[in-house]
Parts: sequence; C-alpha cells; structure tokens
Amino acid sequence: MEAFLHYVWLRRLYCELIPTGRLAGAKIEVIDPGELNRNAGPDFFLSKVKINGLLWVGSVEIHHASSEWFTHHHDEDPAYHSVILHVVELDNREVSLPSGEGMPTCLLMVPDALRPEATNLVSSSNKLPCAGGGKRGKNPPLSGVETEAKDVWLHCLLHARLREKTRAFQDLLLRASGNWNQAFYTLLLRYFGFGLNAEAMERLAFALPYATLMKHRDHPDQVEALLLGQAGLLSVLPSGDYTEHLADEYTFLRHKYSLSPLPEGTFQRARTRPANLPERRLVQLATLLSASDFLPDRFLHLTTPEEAYALLQHPLSEGWTAWDKGRGGCLSRKACDLLLINVLVPYRLAYRLRYGVLHSSVPSLKSLPSASSSSPLAVAGFSSSSQEGDPHPNSAGSPSHEAPTDTYPELMLLQGVSVEDNRIVRLFTDAGLRVKTAAESQALLHLHRFYCTKGLCSVCPFSHLG
Repeated sequence: MEAFLHYVWLRRLYCELIPTGRLAGAKIEVIDPGELNRNAGPDFFLSKVKINGLLWVGSVEIHHASSEWFTHHHDEDPAYHSVILHVVELDNREVSLPSGEGMPTCLLMVPDALRPEATNLVSSSNKLPCAGGGKRGKNPPLSGVETEAKDVWLHCLLHARLREKTRAFQDLLLRASGNWNQAFYTLLLRYFGFGLNAEAMERLAFALPYATLMKHRDHPDQVEALLLGQAGLLSVLPSGDYTEHLADEYTFLRHKYSLSPLPEGTFQRARTRPANLPERRLVQLATLLSASDFLPDRFLHLTTPEEAYALLQHPLSEGWTAWDKGRGGCLSRKACDLLLINVLVPYRLAYRLRYGVLHSSVPSLKSLPSASSSSPLAVAGFSSSSQEGDPHPNSAGSPSHEAPTDTYPELMLLQGVSVEDNRIVRLFTDAGLRVKTAAESQALLHLHRFYCTKGLCSVCPFSHLG
C-alpha cells in the first residue's frame, strides 16, 4: 500500500535508507521529507535531502518497486523531471533521469512491527493525534482551550510561519541573482499555479525572465503569447483567429529572444477544475501584468486587502470572453487572498528585512541598488541578514517566544483576510478549535506541519489545554 509508505516516509519511521544503483555506498540524510502532494504529480514536494553532504531540494517519488515508475508512465510525464530521489522497497528496474543518468534511488526499510497496523496508521494520518479522530461532537477535544492560551500559542506559531516564508523568499532571491523583480515575479507565478501547477509555474518564471516579458507590457497580446508559448500551452487553446495570432507572435518573439519553451505536458490539466486550468491562469496573469505598471513596487505600498483586490482583479479582454464562458475572468476573492498571504506578505517582509524600512517609508524599487546593507527591523521573531539572499538564522520550525507585536502592516493585512478553507484548517475546526482570520489559519498550517505530523504532541500546549 503506497499510502502506508507515504506515512512511513513523512514520519521517518523507517529503520534505514539504503542507497542503491548509482548511489550505492553514498550517505543519505533526510533534512525535510517535504509536503505530501494529494494531486497529480510526485508524491512529495519541497523535500530536502543531503547526499554525500550535498543538499538537494525537489520532489520525492515513492513506490513499492522501482518498475512502477514505468507502470505509472512517469517516464513520459515532465512533471516528474523535478524528482531528486526515488524511494522504493524493491529496486527491480533501473530508472533514468532525462539526462540519461541513473535516477538517485534508495531502499526504504520498513519495520516489520508496523506492517500489521498499516491500515490503522494510514487512517490516523488524516486525523489530529490529540483530537481522538477529529469527529464533530457535543464536546470536541479542543473546544476547551482557553482563548488567551490559544491566542498566545497561535501568535508564536504565526511568527515561525512568517520566518519560514521569508527565508524561502530569500532563497528565491539568491536563485534570481539578487534581482528583486525576478524573485517577486517567480513567487507570483508559483502561487498562480495554486498548488497543482506551482512547480511548473516556477520553472516558467525562469524560462521567461521578468525583464524580457516587461518589454512587451504595452502589448497584452504579446504578453499572452510569451506566457502561453513558453508554457507549451498554445496547442490547448480553442482554434480561431486569435489563437493563430498568438502563435505567430510567439514564433517571432521566441526567435528574437532565443527562448526555449517548456516541454508540452509540463503543466497538469487532468482532473483540474475549469477555473484553475493553467492556460486560464496564465491569461489572467498576462492581464494583471499588462494592466499594472511596475507590479513589484505596487505590492510594497498596499495597505488593505481591498486595495489588493482592486489591484489583482481585472476582467479578461474581449478576445477571451467566449472562451471564458461568461465567467468574467477576474480572479476570485479566495484566489486573491491566497496571493496576498503567500506572495505579498513574504515579499514585503523580506524587503523590509533587507532595507530596514517600515511601510510608511518604503522607497521605490526603481531607486534602489540590487544589494544594500541591512538595518535592524523591530518586529518580534525577525532579524535582518547581512548578505543578499542569506537564509534566516532562526529555525523555520521553531516559534519565537518573544512577545509578539500586532503593529507591523503585514500582520495587520493577514488579520484582515478571512480564514482559509482547506483540509488542515477543517481538521482543527472539527476538533473544536475555531479561528477567524488568515493569520490564525497560517499558524495552524505551521502547527500541523511541524508538530502534528511529527508526533510532537508533548511540546504543543493544545494537547495539554484541551
């Protein structure tokens, strides 16, 4: 049962990882097992694995036997090109990377004592350890948590969550060679993938640099052609004069800039709601980039969620009205909230850490060099870094125990956004812990990832206060 192997990998319950194939004899250390992917694509995203001391960050795929890579046709799916490690119980067929090299593979040694409990363990993985199954009832297990105790713990968790997100942006800035516009654009594209196509969108951001795209901001059709063409999605558009026009524009611009498009099939379209199809998201993104002058700078000066909605919501052009079937094309309020949480907040926190300025005195990115000495920032749980793109010195998984402050604009923005509606938040709601804002739901996401899934109930106050 593959779900059982996911459970063992995520909670590090294996006896040993034994490198095989090209990795035979290597030393493997799992820094972070990653995030379980419940959609199409590799089993775990954002995994961090050290192989002979070298840190690899990417996707992990898990099978009972390595031959299942071909049984499931992963060798034909570009979504699996980001896999850094193939974890199997039986290595019975060699798997190769797109380059022709052998796929890094290791054997997952599962304790025999766990196998009889496989079904129960997998079932329990969808519940909170302290919630007795997380079922609704007259007295849900976490309904007795006092408001003051809940608020203090959620504040600590939120600051840890924001440190993690800020550090991730700093890593992205390093990959963008210190270019803030490119780093912002990459983060924006990633979250325009809305989970399922996040990795593909990030690849697109580097395949089509922000500076190149912005040369054509005054020509929305060329922005659309570049995004859809580089994504390999022009072929999925409805046939017609406008699609042919976009194809012609892309052919010319691809030759002009010597662009190499992503392979067709990089983006996941199967089992995707029409509103979340990648081609529709890219048309929405093209409309946003064309309608907003210097978008990274505009994000720095937003003060309320309403201002963010006004900036992000634009109807599609008339050429897409029939294709969009009268939906208007605007990003939904929920989609805007996700962009505000995952793009605006970490981008601004990283920016303020770098330049040591508060919201009221944020200078334009146009007037700043790509690197500058940083100044201390008086925000609980945060400290500045002295080098461009340096990872944050504090641990992403450890909440700050300094007294949190609610005065900085990014936190106030999160408190003005409604609570997120996702599987994790619903687990806590069913267990009797109700939250109202995105600031609180972000704290719960951090709690679940770094405490609940790792069985660290003994250090979580909710397990004692409920």
